[in-house]
Amino acid sequence: MSHVITLVQKKRSQLQERISELGAQVIAALHQSVECLRTQDQALAQQISAGNRLINHQRRLLEQECLVALAAFKPAGEDLRTIGACLEMASELERIGDYAADIARIIARDVKMPLPEGAVAAIIALANKSIAMLEQTLAGFLSHADESSLRAAVANEPQVDRDEDTLTAQILEWMRTEPEFVEHGTYLLWIAHNYERAADRATNIAERAVFAVAGHTPDLD
Repeated sequence: MSHVITLVQKKRSQLQERISELGAQVIAALHQSVECLRTQDQALAQQISAGNRLINHQRRLLEQECLVALAAFKPAGEDLRTIGACLEMASELERIGDYAADIARIIARDVKMPLPEGAVAAIIALANKSIAMLEQTLAGFLSHADESSLRAAVANEPQVDRDEDTLTAQILEWMRTEPEFVEHGTYLLWIAHNYERAADRATNIAERAVFAVAGHTPDLD
């Protein structure tokens, strides 16, 4: 007997696609923020800030679509869990987009002194780990990956925390030995923490993706 796709299942798939689209926008913003940090490009910083308004708008539309689906279809089981997960993921993704915009706003302060290459390279490495976690998590959610795959997607989260701790210690030491760089060191600490928070929220998204598939919420942090 052929498998019949119900209306609620179609809607569930559509919402997962919407999450994927919003996630792609957020990931693009994160990549832009990395380039902005690397080059201190003021025009790119403004572009990221403008793009964040679109991300915020898309989040609101997606939330409304989720709420309408809940009211109209009264889903149950995996359909209900997935639509509820989409609702929460939209919020998580919007916050990650805010982190990219915050980094852009820091760069847009028109920092006149070159940032230390070593610190910038370390932050970029941390950022790339966070971005990879988010990419793999969203791909897993869209493909209905199992719990072990979603756990693997965010397995680097503890390493991101350790990287931030190491980087923070290095920046603080640099600020102590060269007081004229205190302001710039503060900027770098903010930027690094934003990327670490992006990894935390990618982990939250993975937890919701596991809930959608398996019906329980693991602690992946």
